[in-house]
Amino acid sequence: MKKTRPRRPNGRWVYYIMYEDILWPCPVRWEWESGYGGWLPFYYSPTFEFLVGDPEKAQRIAKSNVRQRRDHDEHAYA
Repeated sequence: MKKTRPRRPNGRWVYYIMYEDILWPCPVRWEWESGYGGWLPFYYSPTFEFLVGDPEKAQRIAKSNVRQRRDHDEHAYA
């Protein structure tokens, strides 16, 4: 019987790292690692290295409603 893996975390994720006194948001790409037995966040660092991060420290980016924000800004200037 084939063992199924859990679903990949959905949505947009970033991993924040400190590099040269600047906090960098690095986009995450989740990849399955069978040795670890789960999904791990991989990201490109500011030095363009492809690294793996701690899954607990990856941050999910909330969806923003651009249309609602645009309507709010138009009414503010009217």
